[in-house]
Amino acid sequence: MAKILIADDHRANRDALAALLETVGHYVLTAGDGNQALNLARDNRPELVISDVLMPQMDGYELARRLKLEPATSGISVMFYTAYFGSQDAKQLANSLGVARVLVKPSDNDVILKAVEEVLATRPAAPASSTGDLDRDHLRLMVDQLLEKTGALEAQQKRVERLNRTLATLSAINALIVRAYDRQALLEEACRIAVEKGGFRLAAIGLADANRQLTLAARAGEGNPDRELERLRPGTQAMIWNDVQAGSYVALPLITNDEAAGVLLLYARVRDFFDDEEMRLLHELAGDISFALHHLDQKARMDYLAYHDSLTDLPNRSLFTDRMTQALNAARREKRFAAAVFVDVERFRMVNETFGRKAGDDLLRTIGTRLRAAAREQDTVARIGADHFAIAVAPFDRPGDTTHWVIDRLDQAFAQPIAVDGVELRIALKVGVAVFPADGESTESLCANAETALNKAKEANQRYLFYAPEMNARVAESLDMENRLRRALEEGRLGLHYQPKIDVKTGAIAGLEALIRWTDPELGSVPPSRFVGLMEETGMILAAGRWALRQAAADIRHWQSLGMEVPRIAVNVSAIQLRQHDFVDSVLEALHEMGGNEADSGRPLLDLEITESVLVDDIEASTRKLQTLRRAGIEVSVDDFGTGYCSLSYLARLPVDTLKIDRSFVVRMRDAGYPRNIVAMIVSLAHTLGLKVIAEGVEDDAQVHLLKELGCDQIQGYFISVPLPAQQIESLLRPGAEHQLRRRIAAA
Repeated sequence: MAKILIADDHRANRDALAALLETVGHYVLTAGDGNQALNLARDNRPELVISDVLMPQMDGYELARRLKLEPATSGISVMFYTAYFGSQDAKQLANSLGVARVLVKPSDNDVILKAVEEVLATRPAAPASSTGDLDRDHLRLMVDQLLEKTGALEAQQKRVERLNRTLATLSAINALIVRAYDRQALLEEACRIAVEKGGFRLAAIGLADANRQLTLAARAGEGNPDRELERLRPGTQAMIWNDVQAGSYVALPLITNDEAAGVLLLYARVRDFFDDEEMRLLHELAGDISFALHHLDQKARMDYLAYHDSLTDLPNRSLFTDRMTQALNAARREKRFAAAVFVDVERFRMVNETFGRKAGDDLLRTIGTRLRAAAREQDTVARIGADHFAIAVAPFDRPGDTTHWVIDRLDQAFAQPIAVDGVELRIALKVGVAVFPADGESTESLCANAETALNKAKEANQRYLFYAPEMNARVAESLDMENRLRRALEEGRLGLHYQPKIDVKTGAIAGLEALIRWTDPELGSVPPSRFVGLMEETGMILAAGRWALRQAAADIRHWQSLGMEVPRIAVNVSAIQLRQHDFVDSVLEALHEMGGNEADSGRPLLDLEITESVLVDDIEASTRKLQTLRRAGIEVSVDDFGTGYCSLSYLARLPVDTLKIDRSFVVRMRDAGYPRNIVAMIVSLAHTLGLKVIAEGVEDDAQVHLLKELGCDQIQGYFISVPLPAQQIESLLRPGAEHQLRRRIAAA
């Protein structure tokens, strides 16, 4: 067995070759470069040196020359095992240096062992020419040529690696396209793959909008593509830029339906990255992404058409059923109501027969648009038949109010005629309504009952019909009441009644509260509980509120003209009124129009009463409006205090003068404990904040006595007087008329 020295700058190569030789019994030494190998050869005198050619500091040729040059090592056989060997010059150079054998990496183990045995069995080869005669410059030139070729091979290897990365990118994106179902996810994942697998610094996709401007749709990597997207315009040709510092980038067109739909931007870290071979692969990549975009657009269009009516763009019956099911599930989960509203267009066939199918189609599109405008945003309007539409009403809390609101909105939506071929047509609808859960707990049963209600409405020639008879009666009554109330407002049949507020200490009349009353010719006196809420739902409260302010101011002026001492008059304000941007102007305008309604102090005698919950609904806006009115001398009372959500911090910020304790606390005040303590707490709190306190709903002597003890400032209720019309309240305002009231208060 022989002593063999291996010289190779790659440790893995050294270890693999050493292990192979040791398995057959050779003693092996290893060196990482030519210098180390030369020193080991001098010290250990191996029979064979197996050397790589290209090594740092001293290459294989120089090692062979030095071994043959020194007498102590000249007898050592030399063998090359290298990957970079093949030209005739290289072979001649090896022979001239006495190299016995050259093996090209990688070689099979059997080939390596056989070559080693043959070299060891022969005498060491002598150099072809004496070392002294060898032209050093020529030797160096040949080595440089080999190194240059090696560099070319390395460059080629890097190019192959780069193309392999691009191929891997192409393969990964193609695999993505097969499973992609969402356009945005596809674009984002394609950019990520280009950066992670393709090695690009930045990948971005810009899509063209209606104005042919590119908008960033997805990106991955380092940097910002905004500058390029701003200056680029969608086209059909790829464009390449090179920058000394930034490297290079390419804009590849994305073509769908023979039009430029966007660009794929890829940024490399080096110049001249995008050669012809690279561009062939990248064009294929852009084409695949374009195909995927086209495929997804087509799929989205097909999905849309599967669930939408192509004429009106409204959901079709399938999508309506799904949305109705979602509404029922939500209503069931939230313990609320939902509704199915079925709509039929009357005499639609006559439009087709008279004006033609195109006019009929235009009419259906307009009807669909008006229905969508009438419904809430969370509701679903669908076309479910030739001239049939449906509305899936999302969950709501009050069946009567909401369904009434829907019908009212439908009436408003079709109040104006629709022009068909220059002719204005008034469109009449028939409507059937079914409400969950009373009229059906499943989508099928609810829709079936809504359709049944629609058919009965058509048979009975009624504009609308509810599946539940009691709902029909309620809504019919509500609509009748609404019409009567509108006429009463227009014809001046509303009136103001006044209820006194009495100072607890003196028994004097401290103020009056103005209350709207309505007497209908057929219904007689209608309780406020039946019409005040209706006015708020229909918006009539705005007109009624302005009327109440003007009427109260007029009554004040009238009483003053009779020489009466008029107390402050409080008018109630609703949430809808307070939310109006012109609320302050409407109050001041009412005062200005009437004029002369001021006390001796010059302050107006009109006050406002606003419920606690309304004030804190938008505390910032409420505060600004009320501060303006207070500067004009108008006082503000918080009505129904204790029933809302007004915290102490809110109360301290609000520009109010008086707290009115809600009747619910007053009537239970005689029960010791919680109710009485609440009243005491409110009185103490108000006085601490410098506010007056009024107790409403006072009905007997015991309540008056307790309120006196608790320090309440004023009382109001049937103990004093029921609300009276203006003519009857005059008797209480005349001098000397309040002696009886004073005695009653004093006796309590």
